[in-house]
Amino acid sequence: MRRPLITTVLAILILITACTKDPLSPSVTVEYKVTGTAESVNIDYIDSNGKLAIINNVEIPWSLTFSANRGDAVFLSAKRIGDTGTVTVTIYRDGNVLDEDTSTDSAAAEAEGTL
Repeated sequence: MRRPLITTVLAILILITACTKDPLSPSVTVEYKVTGTAESVNIDYIDSNGKLAIINNVEIPWSLTFSANRGDAVFLSAKRIGDTGTVTVTIYRDGNVLDEDTSTDSAAAEAEGTL
């Protein structure tokens, strides 16, 4: 009588495991998002290779998604071009907000963290 119960429990565990992300996986999905009311921005960020990337005069909204390793540093900065508008930067780790910042003046909005 115990055998069907054990089989059922194992089947349920296999289904749960198959439907969730492996918590021991070294890979993390990172998404950078820049939004706001500014027409365009200059963006600095750490890319998937851990290097600083700079792109200028970018229309928003803007986003970038890539895979990284647990323990990697992430950074996103955006500064508006012009005198008006807001800028919000958000870093997502596996779909959850890791860090977020908004600038309503000429200062850059910056978000950072460790995966």
